[in-house]
Amino acid sequence: MESYYSVIYYKTNSLTDEMVSIGLLAGGGEGPFMYISNARLDLLKKVLHPNTFLSVRRHLKFLFEKVGMHRNDGAGLLLFDPVFSVEQMEVLAKHSKNAIVYSQPTTINEWLDTQFFSALAQSFFGESINILPKKRPVFHLKWKAFYQSSRFKTWDRDILISELIPSSLLSFKIDLANKKKMKIIKGIDFDLSETSLNKKRYELELIFNALPNYSIEIIYPKPKKNTGKTAFGILKDKYPDLSFKEFNDFKKLN
Repeated sequence: MESYYSVIYYKTNSLTDEMVSIGLLAGGGEGPFMYISNARLDLLKKVLHPNTFLSVRRHLKFLFEKVGMHRNDGAGLLLFDPVFSVEQMEVLAKHSKNAIVYSQPTTINEWLDTQFFSALAQSFFGESINILPKKRPVFHLKWKAFYQSSRFKTWDRDILISELIPSSLLSFKIDLANKKKMKIIKGIDFDLSETSLNKKRYELELIFNALPNYSIEIIYPKPKKNTGKTAFGILKDKYPDLSFKEFNDFKKLN
């Protein structure tokens, strides 16, 4: 999964194509992230008709809320995600009568997280930026706290898959990896939304295909929803060579 950013512009003059950068949209990694410069909006407010400015604000608010929805859902932002694809951004631009323009996505050769996005946005706009962390399901918090503990100090934690496969262009992290034991451990909550679960399954498939010599163990909380139970059964049938262990049982053994 590649990370990328796209600069958000407002076209101040349709005849000369003069534009002012007003924000930044980034996806992949731990995204999506979006930042809008209030200083740039204040500048536009002074030069635009009030009705035009309100239309711009509505457009940006709509996109910001959509990004926030995906962050809270933990879905991540993929280049092929239909919500944030290049084609969809072009549709959004048409809704603003092409007054708002999204630059072609630029690939980021770094892991995209809150800290990196804040630094990236600050380099574009020179403003102090405070991004709220993405909400995470309870299992994610418990699982992360557990595998980050001293129990797994001999393991690589939150390791980029490119560190296991130097030639890999993939850019997501693996919860736990032990190169000596040739083993990978990944946590999955099957009660996540369909979009979030699809992302987890996508990552698992990449790991499974890219590291055939590694044994893979899936740690999960017991599904409560019928959709989660069904998803768990389907994944278990699809990957009979994988080991599955409930989180509570795994904690007792470690």
